[in-house]
Amino acid sequence: MDFREMQTDGANLVKGYSPGELRINEERYRESLVLFRESLWRGWLPERSADLEARHLEPLAEAGVEVLLIGTGDRLRFPDPAVTAPLVNSRIGVEAMDTPAACRTYNLLMGEDRLVAAALFPTEHSG
Repeated sequence: MDFREMQTDGANLVKGYSPGELRINEERYRESLVLFRESLWRGWLPERSADLEARHLEPLAEAGVEVLLIGTGDRLRFPDPAVTAPLVNSRIGVEAMDTPAACRTYNLLMGEDRLVAAALFPTEHSG
């Protein structure tokens, strides 16, 4: 799926996704990543959302975000509450959803100038 209509000055936006791939601005990524307005963390997350642990999210407690969206791939997989506890204890909202929904929600919140980050795991299948 492609997202074409959204423009924000210099911010990282999800421009599209396809099986195994995320397109951030004009770059293509074939790995899980954490996306922020002006930066992107690669090599930080495990390959699969099922392998996500609290240690992967702890640094986000200091990243200055209000909300973390977790895009769990093709379908919603709720992380264990112990995984998200470091963020919840830091009063950061955490929302899990499938990756397509996380991509759309991230772009929407960026358009509202919210302090949002997205931990995105690529989908494996189309639509």
